[in-house]
Amino acid sequence: MEKVGLVPWRKCEKGFQKRCKAANNAEALDRKGMINFFSRRKSESGLRYLKKATEKGHVEAVYTYGIILICLGGELSKQGLRVLSSLHLPKPNEGSSRMIASCSSKTEKFLRCMWVHVALTGPKGICCNCDCDIEEKPNHSTSTECQTWDASNDVGHCCDYCFWDREANLFCSLLRKYLVN
Repeated sequence: MEKVGLVPWRKCEKGFQKRCKAANNAEALDRKGMINFFSRRKSESGLRYLKKATEKGHVEAVYTYGIILICLGGELSKQGLRVLSSLHLPKPNEGSSRMIASCSSKTEKFLRCMWVHVALTGPKGICCNCDCDIEEKPNHSTSTECQTWDASNDVGHCCDYCFWDREANLFCSLLRKYLVN
């Protein structure tokens, strides 16, 4: 799958992608979910494919699917947090920011290759009554600047709710950057 474009534009790529998807290849399922959700405006179908890729352990699918669910709100927010907790992130000073930055970077690379027609509204904040002291600081080491935050630098102590709420808002900003009007 690495040698095939993220978005299959040519007939031979589409055929290959279709065969991989039929074989339940996690990468193919993730790509189909991203395209359906963000480009083709087929949210239910997109979520189904992302969920399948998530169930197969595809890290970027877990990230994207969980963030989408958080942004959709209500009970889906709680489901999104459960999905994201399956990433088993280490404590902030033990490498979690690298994993999240990698997911965000790969997601941005994908979004750059397609027509993005769907934006998400960031979560309004989950009231968890914690005492988090996080500040939004862009991670200037990425090409996107302001799209991810370096958890090891920005988080004094932070609960999962606030951590993922912040990441979901940054993800929504990233989407708006590539949104086609």
